[in-house]
Amino acid sequence: MTPPEETTNISYDSLRQVTILSPLSNDELARFADSCSWSRHDSHYEVVVQDTPCDRVYFIAQGRVSAKTYSPKGREVTYAELGVGEFFGELSALDNKPHVSFVITLQESLIASIDADAFNAFLETHPAVMRTLLTELAGRVRLLDKKILEFSTLTASNRIHAELLRLAKGHRQIDGGAEISPTLTHADLASRTNTTRESVTRELARLKKDNIIRTDPDRLFILDITALTKLIEYE
Repeated sequence: MTPPEETTNISYDSLRQVTILSPLSNDELARFADSCSWSRHDSHYEVVVQDTPCDRVYFIAQGRVSAKTYSPKGREVTYAELGVGEFFGELSALDNKPHVSFVITLQESLIASIDADAFNAFLETHPAVMRTLLTELAGRVRLLDKKILEFSTLTASNRIHAELLRLAKGHRQIDGGAEISPTLTHADLASRTNTTRESVTRELARLKKDNIIRTDPDRLFILDITALTKLIEYE
């Protein structure tokens, strides 16, 4: 594994898209950026290792990462994929408990990080950021609650439909469809939906046949979001 490349002289504007830092003025954001360490990581780099103590909170300035774990039999389970403006490591920083997952880069990424103690001290003196953080965490809890409902009530095919709709949310186009790029592998989609790669392959083939989706090597196109939505049925 290639070690991360330490990076210096990064403009604080690289953190402007980080959601929880949005309440900060330019001067406040610049001071926060000065407190961060910066590094570039190749794809497939383990930024965080599961069950290790927390020492930093991370902010994605460029690239994308995946938070995942593995069952005792080696089955991969993906909790989330995070992109520019998102962050990770905050839970362990808040409760001082070990990381609950691995966090691995999906592509070359520029990541800022700050010492966990410094992050907590920063929150104490910036209540607007604390409030924004709480709102973000509430959204993540709501998403997890929805996934629990899906895992309890939906068939494997419908869980795949629901995940495709989630992926499409940030990629809506005016024609009622969406383009997801970069696309997920069948194994990744299976990991996100608690099903098998074979089930994903069969369901995507059916959706293609029904002209609901189409794919190319790098992208997945949802041609009819309304039709995909109608396929989901709670028992």
